[in-house]
Amino acid sequence: MPVSGVGPLAPVHRITIATAFLGALAYLAFELNALLFGTGGSVLRVAAALAAAVLIGVYLRNLRARLAARLTPHDPPPPA
Repeated sequence: MPVSGVGPLAPVHRITIATAFLGALAYLAFELNALLFGTGGSVLRVAAALAAAVLIGVYLRNLRARLAARLTPHDPPPPA
């Protein structure tokens, strides 16, 4: 018997992406700290960490709408 709706994978995916976002923010803070206090930081690594955090954040923000659109069952067309 098929189960309709989102299913168990959607919440797990949101949690995984949120964890990746927090990890990207933590790495960005680590690299900024190294750059600002002169312990071998690189502007390129800060830029890459910032880009990763922004891209993951945008993905996470739009994830709920995309999952709902893909996983919501649609009514079949009426018979002609």
